[in-house]
Amino acid sequence: MGIVFKQSFSNLVITYIGFAIGAVNTLFLYARFLSDTYYGLVGVILATSAILMPVMALGVPNTLIKFYSSYKDERSKDSFLFLMLLLPMVLIVPLGLFSYVANEAIGAFIGQKNAIVEDYVWHIFLIAIAMAYFEVFYSWSRIHMRSVFGNFMKEIFGRCLIFLLLFAVYLDYISVITFMHALVGVYLLRTLIMKLYAFSLRRPKVNVRFPSNLSSLLTYSLLIILGGSTAVVLLEVDKFMINQFVEIEKVAYYTVAVFIAT
Repeated sequence: MGIVFKQSFSNLVITYIGFAIGAVNTLFLYARFLSDTYYGLVGVILATSAILMPVMALGVPNTLIKFYSSYKDERSKDSFLFLMLLLPMVLIVPLGLFSYVANEAIGAFIGQKNAIVEDYVWHIFLIAIAMAYFEVFYSWSRIHMRSVFGNFMKEIFGRCLIFLLLFAVYLDYISVITFMHALVGVYLLRTLIMKLYAFSLRRPKVNVRFPSNLSSLLTYSLLIILGGSTAVVLLEVDKFMINQFVEIEKVAYYTVAVFIAT
């Protein structure tokens, strides 16, 4: 019980600190150091990536937590974990190929009202992948009873890097365009560090033998996609829709207003 209380309290403190840093970024730094256009662009990129994330994750984070404890021997655990690492690729690979082939068409669709978004299709795709695999590795650490570091990476690490990048823009160390590229780097770096930590808890072993309850795993994962996608879409689709119908600057104003209300 001591471990549960200690990790719960640590996660509570981390969440509040992350919220405070996020408030500074959202209400002050973004609003003052970026133009309304680029602040709105950041909102569109992150919202669209968040919408894609549950689809790309293919329900794996929840499936990891749901089924891991049901495997009793090490071989079956290795088989299960190896499958969980590969499963998101079932959708990521074809979506990546589609994005490559239809890049201009996708850009034209999401940029039909605001042309600036057209050049950031790959930013959206890469951040969505990073978000999806971060959740996989975070769940990997949680099933091994280690949640604090993952919560720190999720709530504080990325926001601190963005905090520093925004000041770098303000001090003219980097351009706004460089900031947009670095934003992708922040999410990829966060995922890489989370992966290294997760694998330090239990290193995956190649095991191409499927678990005996494969059909149950896939069914549960697909149902989680539906549930998870609905929850995320309800939270993020508004910013995506604003971009489709009105000037992108309105996304920046809306982001600030929603954060204050929240």
